[in-house]
Amino acid sequence: MSGWVARGMTTPTPISRGEFGIVGAKRILALLDKHGIRATWFVPGVIIETYAEACRQVVDAGHEIGHHGWTHVPPAALSREQEADGLVRGNRAIEQLCGRKARGYRSPAWDLSPNTIDLLLEQGFDYDSSMKAMTAAAGEEPGSDRA
Repeated sequence: MSGWVARGMTTPTPISRGEFGIVGAKRILALLDKHGIRATWFVPGVIIETYAEACRQVVDAGHEIGHHGWTHVPPAALSREQEADGLVRGNRAIEQLCGRKARGYRSPAWDLSPNTIDLLLEQGFDYDSSMKAMTAAAGEEPGSDRA
């Protein structure tokens, strides 16, 4: 529901759409388990704190938890300090859940600020999956040269 709240949509209908994520997460976990697939789940820190048990089930099933902001506020709408604080705060929640900070990041808005890359490097992230042109095509190694 973090995405709706970040947009000021806090009436019962959008909140109920966000709460359905818990139902969907259980279904996705079962499907991934059935096929023996491990995945990365990009989760906002506030969701980790709100739905701790569901997030624990994701980790216990062997999936990676990636950083998806503190909430779904677009990084470009934040000051450098606010964005840095959200990265630290989200990683604190991830570390409590997983025992380590996140390796990867996906912007909660699929948009980066002018500060995002520097902040990710400063905070030791290994990868970002926000920029679609930078994502490897199926079967390619990340960073491979494509025409």
